[in-house]
Amino acid sequence: MGVKTAVTVGIAGVAAVGLVARTLVRERGDSVGDGRHPEGWKAVTILGDPEEFSAGGYPAPLERLRDALEVRIDPAPGDKGFEVHARVRDGADLPDDPDQALRTALRDAKQLFETGEVLRATPRPHGHRSVSLRGAVVDKAEDDAKGEGVL
Repeated sequence: MGVKTAVTVGIAGVAAVGLVARTLVRERGDSVGDGRHPEGWKAVTILGDPEEFSAGGYPAPLERLRDALEVRIDPAPGDKGFEVHARVRDGADLPDDPDQALRTALRDAKQLFETGEVLRATPRPHGHRSVSLRGAVVDKAEDDAKGEGVL
């Protein structure tokens, strides 16, 4: 077995252990506050003026899903901006994973409102790279990053 093969097998093993650990953490996550809200609400805290946020419609990522969402805006604790709460309406037609679409829209709307742009990991400034096992793991993590996590 060559060094390159041993490294690839080692990385695949670490990735497999990581996936198992992630699954176990998700199963326990419901009791520590990062589980799904019982009514399906997800929220982000945004620094700024709430009237400016909703003037003329919401930022584009949230506005695209507006017909499928129920949105509520509340003041954030300690005068730290405002909170945007959103959930998918019953019977709304969203892509394959509505939770992931909602998380992505909320995160993108927050970035767009606060910074004026949505940060992207792709396209990479150094151009296209050849496909490899390690690169595929990184690409998958980047693709899933915006639609995962606590919101």
